Amino acid sequence: MKQYNFELENISHLENALDSLHKDIDNDSYSSILFHIYTNGIDKAEIDIVIAEILDAFPTASIGGTSTNGGICDGHLVDEGMVISVSVFESTSTQVKLFKCIPGNEDTIGKSISDFIDSTNNIVAAELLITLKSINSHIILNNVEKCHKDIFVFGGGSAAVKISDENTCVIDENDISPNGVLVITYSGPDFHIDVHHAIGWKALGKELTVTKIKGKQLFEINNTPAGKVYSKYLDIQADENFFSNILEFPIMSHQHGNEVLRLPFSCNHDDNSIILAADIDPGTPINLSYGDPDVIKEDVIALVKKVKAFAPQAIFLYSCGVRRLYWKYLINKETAPFAAISPTSGFYSSGEIMRMDDHIIEHHVTLIAISMREGEKAIAQPSFNGDKALPIPEEQKMHSQVSMVRRLANFINVTAAELQEANEKLQEIADTDELTGLYNRRMLNKLVSNAIDRANKNGFDMIIGIADIDNFKEINDTYGHVMGDKVLVELAKQLDNEVEKLPSGIIGRWGGEEFMFIAPTLKLDEVLSNIEEARKRVSSIKFDGIDSPTVSLGLTAFIAGDTAESVFKRADAALYEAKETGKNKTCVK
Repeated sequence: MKQYNFELENISHLENALDSLHKDIDNDSYSSILFHIYTNGIDKAEIDIVIAEILDAFPTASIGGTSTNGGICDGHLVDEGMVISVSVFESTSTQVKLFKCIPGNEDTIGKSISDFIDSTNNIVAAELLITLKSINSHIILNNVEKCHKDIFVFGGGSAAVKISDENTCVIDENDISPNGVLVITYSGPDFHIDVHHAIGWKALGKELTVTKIKGKQLFEINNTPAGKVYSKYLDIQADENFFSNILEFPIMSHQHGNEVLRLPFSCNHDDNSIILAADIDPGTPINLSYGDPDVIKEDVIALVKKVKAFAPQAIFLYSCGVRRLYWKYLINKETAPFAAISPTSGFYSSGEIMRMDDHIIEHHVTLIAISMREGEKAIAQPSFNGDKALPIPEEQKMHSQVSMVRRLANFINVTAAELQEANEKLQEIADTDELTGLYNRRMLNKLVSNAIDRANKNGFDMIIGIADIDNFKEINDTYGHVMGDKVLVELAKQLDNEVEKLPSGIIGRWGGEEFMFIAPTLKLDEVLSNIEEARKRVSSIKFDGIDSPTVSLGLTAFIAGDTAESVFKRADAALYEAKETGKNKTCVK
């Protein structure tokens, strides 16, 4: 296998490129020759001229191509004209077939592609170039993945010069289609291929859930309008700058155990729904994500090592146009290392496709490297130095870094506030009785112990009391637990109201039908009359269908040297006396 890559700023240069190719391979014996056309922009007249000249020079050539967000030629960005990539195979055969697809016919087209792949003799790999923005790729790929599992499947989504534009196409020697799938098959026992990918984006913050989505239109995340999630956490608003602001923060999901990014293209101002590059299943766990330059570089370095270990004769890079926008003038730093291994070409796409285990997955914001060779491992064939310097606009030098730092700072501030609120709620749950909303026994133990410590230290007065609903078991047994709970809740509310009238008064549910209260800094005679009047008012509450429940109380005053245990013991003894001497009364110990 031999690989030749040509950068054509103008199609008038094609003749010289084809002449040089003829001179190099005329004396070689080859089984097939495949031309990839990666074009910036869609000029049908120019594309037709290019195809005609190729077929005139190489009548048996296979031709396939796509519109792009930029070509890649020997490791560097080509943002004008075309890249022509030529693969000359000694023993491998290739086929190119265009499947035009009317929207709504994706299921049939997907099955036809799967059948076409499976019917190809000695097939090793199938390449798919798809107009992702005009047809439902999810349905197509779900059908294509039913082809034989040992066949490599890879590819990319056609793109436009402006990555958010929807006018894209795929190309064969006879047609230019805005709605379709171009399939290229690679067959032969001596053909070897390896496909790997790099992402580098990291999950940001807590896991969220897709709660409402229809096709590619994401309505709600965690039952919140999707646009408002981005507005809240990252201060990205539903305006004309939404796409440019969101590039560094795609959605990260997991499909079949693999991290998969989904890029939001736009946000509807009216309902805050987001249009995604591809759909996600309802109920899918997701995260917001962010591009960490160091992690991205580490992932790409690891990818380069895998490609180098395979020792290819040709490398194809299908990289998301968002990565180009992310790296800006540094983009060649990501692709150049591959050109030091072997001739490297490809394009910046609207989506990246690869088979991972049993599934064909459509990635976004991802770099896929396809390594090819015939026969044994090849000796490195470095091509043109791909690390071609790009101009650095002044406004790009700091803007993106400042923007990301500001948005991450906003994310940290919002999530910190949410964490504090969550902790406060957890604390409230830990300290509160679920039924009555009063403090629970755990919290009462803590409050009483602290109050006794202060009283011992400072010589404060303090009253502790226990209130118990009389004959509560009979209420439960006779009228049921629903009525019992109703009595508990209502009496707890009234006791709380009465204790609140005492300076610094605190009350909680001690357990069952018992309630404990504390009156710090007060003497017994300052509390007793108020508590007795409160008992009478509480015991006169009416409930439908049952007699008014009564309450018995036991009080005790703090004595210097008391412990929580000694105070509880006296208050409990006072309550026992009230119960044993007739109930519906207050006793003191």
